[in-house]
Amino acid sequence: MESAHLQQAAEPQTSLEIRLPWVTSSAWQTVLNNTPLDFETSKELYPQLKDQAQEVLGKALCQQIRGFVEDPQLTCMIVRNCPRDRDVPPTPYSGVLSPRSTPIACLVSLTMQSLMGINPIVYEGENDGRLFRHVIPARTSSSHKSSHGSRLRFSYHVDNPDLPLSSEPLGSASCCPEYLSFFGMRCDPRISTTLVNLDAVVAALPAASVRELCQPQFEIRRPDSFTANRRCTAELPVLAHGNAGEWLCRFDSENTHGLNLRAEQALASLRGVLETRRFDEPHLLLPGDFMVFKNQRVLHARDGFEPQNDGADRWLMRLFAVNDLNRVHFTRADHLYEVRS
Repeated sequence: MESAHLQQAAEPQTSLEIRLPWVTSSAWQTVLNNTPLDFETSKELYPQLKDQAQEVLGKALCQQIRGFVEDPQLTCMIVRNCPRDRDVPPTPYSGVLSPRSTPIACLVSLTMQSLMGINPIVYEGENDGRLFRHVIPARTSSSHKSSHGSRLRFSYHVDNPDLPLSSEPLGSASCCPEYLSFFGMRCDPRISTTLVNLDAVVAALPAASVRELCQPQFEIRRPDSFTANRRCTAELPVLAHGNAGEWLCRFDSENTHGLNLRAEQALASLRGVLETRRFDEPHLLLPGDFMVFKNQRVLHARDGFEPQNDGADRWLMRLFAVNDLNRVHFTRADHLYEVRS
């Protein structure tokens, strides 16, 4: 019994949750209240945010946050009780809001990415070139299966899956985002963000299905968040191995199709395992909670819901990031964030 207990305790941890004490969060809030949010000087802002946070949060906590990137077993991290804007505007149903309306939320998200040593980006043609995307129930998109939808379930997917995975060579397009972060602006207790660990899903699939999913025999359509150039990319694998041998994925339930019968059967097998929902890990983000996960190492989803349209509906702020800026092509030489897609 004792050896069995030790074996269970040694199972790799895939998620990390950190709760900031009130004193720490309050001290950080004071610092951020006096930090201008100026994207025109963002080259200086990014290291400044990191230095500030290291002083306030302390070495041990900063190392723990950085460790999320360095630990290949960790796929999700939540830091709760971060500083937040005290005067939050109504939920922006248009999906458009100046960062200066929510400066603390933006600064916390950028600070967390700077502590992790990753780089925020936005893709050309997606979110109108705005770095922060507001995950809200848009009144004009309630029946869309996207981050602006609400009434329909937004099923399991990887964001921007048509782009090259971390272990794949680049062409003219930039790489698929390696990280996706959310900051909780407004909570709805009915609605969680569901994550699914890729390794658990692959382990549950028949070996034959895994082999087929690794073959370049699938077509991926660009997701609805792109308003222009919604192209299809053919002859891609759904599963691949990363540079360290880990599993990577580009599955998008709404936009992935097999190019032959074996490919369609493998997709059906994958969907069947996912739709049992036994691998679902629901996470409820409260205001001031920061979540980040490895986009190619987990699938995420959201159940449908009926928005109230009263200015108090669920609202998260999303930010993409990559490890290495050599894996992206900037749209302009002077543009710090927007990359070609």
